[in-house]
Amino acid sequence: MNKLKLYYVQDALCGWCYGMGPVIKRLHEEQGQKYTFEVLSGGMIRGNNVRPISGMADYIRQVAPRLEETTGVKLTEVYHREILDKGVYMSNSEPPAVAMAILKEQFPEQQVRLAAAIQEQHFVAGKDLNEVDTYLPVVQAFGADEADFREKFVVRDYLEKARKEFELVANWRINGFPAIVCQANEKLYLAAQGYQPFDQLSATLERIRQEMPTTEA
Repeated sequence: MNKLKLYYVQDALCGWCYGMGPVIKRLHEEQGQKYTFEVLSGGMIRGNNVRPISGMADYIRQVAPRLEETTGVKLTEVYHREILDKGVYMSNSEPPAVAMAILKEQFPEQQVRLAAAIQEQHFVAGKDLNEVDTYLPVVQAFGADEADFREKFVVRDYLEKARKEFELVANWRINGFPAIVCQANEKLYLAAQGYQPFDQLSATLERIRQEMPTTEA
């Protein structure tokens, strides 16, 4: 049976996507022979919705225990202190989507790991995803060129690439993250919307594999 294409639709600012990260990484590691993975940035917060996180901080604090219990990830003390408590972080999905567009172009086989690494800078290290320096540990870890990344981070080309991803996701009518879209030829199937544990997601995808046509054009 041929590989199916999996689109992992996520947003770097989405806590439930952060929680989904270990699930997708495990799927990629254990079942990479079955699927080709592509990570798409969803554009959860942009345009008129860009604003300080202070307006959402109380909600995030309320949701955090359920998020942590359900997914097993932790919103660190550093994240609470530097992001939620200070309240000045400007929530904007575009900069991390730009970073993702740059890096996945260079490391197409590592998209799942890249997405997780970027989220860890925010939710674990409490870093500002609007700042280019935030991404340098990821750039270095994956062996990318720092000067090249800095240059690309501020040119419009990669912002346009990120916005095209937002548009594609919107055209698929996906407005909640994370989501998994499975493609065989021209057919798309929404395999998951919202967090799913590994066993549930794996079973869903296996069922789709058995049902969807997989003959390549």
